[in-house]
Amino acid sequence: MEELARKDDQQSNLLAMQMEALYRGAPASAMSIFGGVLTILTYWSPSLAPMLTIWFGCICVIAITHLSSAAMRPEFMLQRRFKLDWSPAAWSRLIRAVYLSSGTCWGLGGSWLLLQGDDHQTLVMCCIAMGAVTVTYPAVVYRPVFNLFQVPIFLAFSIAFMISDIEYGNLLAVASATLCAALAIIARSMGEQLSMAFRLLDRNRQLTEQLAARRLILEEENRELTAQTLTDPLTGLANRRRLIEFLRRTPDRCAVLVVDIDHFKSYNDTYGHSEGDICLILVADALRRSIDASVDLVARHGGEEFVVVLTELDRDQALEVAEKIRTNIQSVAGLHPQRIRRLVTASIGLAHREEERQKSSSELLVEADSALYAAKNAGRNRVETLSDTHPAAAE
Repeated sequence: MEELARKDDQQSNLLAMQMEALYRGAPASAMSIFGGVLTILTYWSPSLAPMLTIWFGCICVIAITHLSSAAMRPEFMLQRRFKLDWSPAAWSRLIRAVYLSSGTCWGLGGSWLLLQGDDHQTLVMCCIAMGAVTVTYPAVVYRPVFNLFQVPIFLAFSIAFMISDIEYGNLLAVASATLCAALAIIARSMGEQLSMAFRLLDRNRQLTEQLAARRLILEEENRELTAQTLTDPLTGLANRRRLIEFLRRTPDRCAVLVVDIDHFKSYNDTYGHSEGDICLILVADALRRSIDASVDLVARHGGEEFVVVLTELDRDQALEVAEKIRTNIQSVAGLHPQRIRRLVTASIGLAHREEERQKSSSELLVEADSALYAAKNAGRNRVETLSDTHPAAAE
């Protein structure tokens, strides 16, 4: 069933491309009106005027129908009003009817005129008929419509030549029938070649779409893989690798904060590792709320220790953010009483670098880590720097 559905889709796509190619050449149907004018000028006489008028009216109606249907196809419409959004099969039925009507009209009308005219008029009529078939030759892209046009013309002309009094009428009848058969054979060969080209074009389009879809999938997978390699799986914060990369690109003026949850080991031992993980996740959320994520970074350095990198801040501003972080962590228990078992606090060590860039990233981390130990020794739940002490009262 799947194979049948695939073949049906391929056939529908081929028919759609054939219809588009046919209707791209629809303006050439205006030549039918021009040929009708030449025919009237050649055969006009009072006795033939009524029939010529009726015949020319039919030619015009068919040509206008063809042009109008082409104008209402989706690819030619700028607005949806009067748009004919048909299936390829529906368009093929319409175009076959148009070409058959046109071929029949030219065949019957032309053969009747052959019986009415002299040798000179016959020559003009044959030239007009050959011109009509030549103009429609691109229709071999969809072979049925070409044959529906040219076969009625040449068969009708063959019959007219056979029963007329025209000199060499029988020879012309044979030539007309032979030309009809030859054109049908050539149209078959050309049509198959064009159909093969359309199939290859459709296959290339499908492959291009598949490659584009696959590329999007690979890009998404690469983004996910990159996120996994640079993200801590528990908290969703940056990991140590991402921290190092960020520090390498950090502006000259920046601050590094090492944040450590106070007495976290006892919290883990008392309530279990799953409760400890919840605590780490909520502390991570508090850290995110405390910084400008567009320019700063929060990373989990390991265990219950986090590192915050603040950019483009002076020392006093960095201390304000550090105090905000300490306060937000301390408020976690009050914000999540059902998820946190007891009061959670954190000690923070801060190191700052001015624009002269007198400290490397490694030195900043070492300095902030040393300041963290100073905060621990000073009673925890506070912010410390090595140069000066800016404590926050422990609770």
